[in-house]
Amino acid sequence: MKIVQMFVAILAGILPWTVVEQALASDLVFSELQFRATVGNMPNSAAYVSISNKSADDEFLMSVESNLARKTELHSMVMDGGVMRMRQVETGLRIPAGKTLHLAPGGYHIMLSGLKAPLAVGSSFSVSLLFEYAGKVTLHGMAKRPSEINSRASSGDHASANDKQEYSN
Repeated sequence: MKIVQMFVAILAGILPWTVVEQALASDLVFSELQFRATVGNMPNSAAYVSISNKSADDEFLMSVESNLARKTELHSMVMDGGVMRMRQVETGLRIPAGKTLHLAPGGYHIMLSGLKAPLAVGSSFSVSLLFEYAGKVTLHGMAKRPSEINSRASSGDHASANDKQEYSN
């Protein structure tokens, strides 16, 4: 019914003819989601995935959710006075149209702080990514040893931590 109402509104000139195309979940392509397996009672871990934006418009990864840990956050690794530090990304991450954002070791990643249980090698887990336009997308992946995690180097048409893809509202 809303589609019919919108069509009638457009024909009546109530809505502008120019409509900005927004990204849909189908416009996003995800690599394999990978979790860093934990050993013993490690309290924290991370998850990694690459997100390709196939739409004609920029998309924004606003936040992440999971029931695996007390806190699930987007984080970056930044150099601060010659020391590598992790920082929460509170403003979200821009994924430019036609580009790929890599959440990978040494850069942007999904931080799981205060794990509720160990992430055993070979076990499956999930996280939900919240996008400005595509909405909530839940991904499933396996826990792997750090040496088995496929970290993608950023180059060419890829967005990475070095590109300063943060934005503010």
